[in-house]
Amino acid sequence: MQLGSQGAAGELKKKVSVMSQPECSICYNTYDNVFKTPKVLECTHTFCLECLSRLMAVSLADQDGNGGSNRLSCPFCRHPTTLTEDGPPALTTSREVLCKLPSHQQQEEPVWLEGEKLCYKSADSGAPESSKAFCICIDIGADKTVDAPIQTQPRTFGLLIILIDIIFIVICHVHTFFSTSSKLNLLQHQLVV
Repeated sequence: MQLGSQGAAGELKKKVSVMSQPECSICYNTYDNVFKTPKVLECTHTFCLECLSRLMAVSLADQDGNGGSNRLSCPFCRHPTTLTEDGPPALTTSREVLCKLPSHQQQEEPVWLEGEKLCYKSADSGAPESSKAFCICIDIGADKTVDAPIQTQPRTFGLLIILIDIIFIVICHVHTFFSTSSKLNLLQHQLVV
């Protein structure tokens, strides 16, 4: 019986420790040591690497040729942070937040930008002879040329539907008006006669 209560206490402790882990204020995911690595901006606000990379991609797409200076505005205070060519992966990692993670996540893994992808490469932790490297990349891009047709087509179609609905409603009201008006004229004619 005591063993069962210890097991339940251990399970509860695991759940509490997961719930108490720090999380990114943008995506609300808990930090880790790969794509969700806690990165510090110049204003000292901390966000995960993936969110900052996505924010950078959108910011650069909106700036369209700003002379090569990559600046990232903090989502909280709007203070600009200057980025190097390596982008958000080169920002300082918050050791304070990293130390609050489980012990196996307290060592930052190498992550880099490759175009509009955030990439991570690791070797399998098996035997040295059978170890195989694997690479994971996630798309963080904000390519406007790809998004534009997808966004404009439903809007155009939606506007067409709304326009047809409005024309139909107007025609129905006009028909009802003339129909009622002719009935009133007939009724007046019958009352006079």
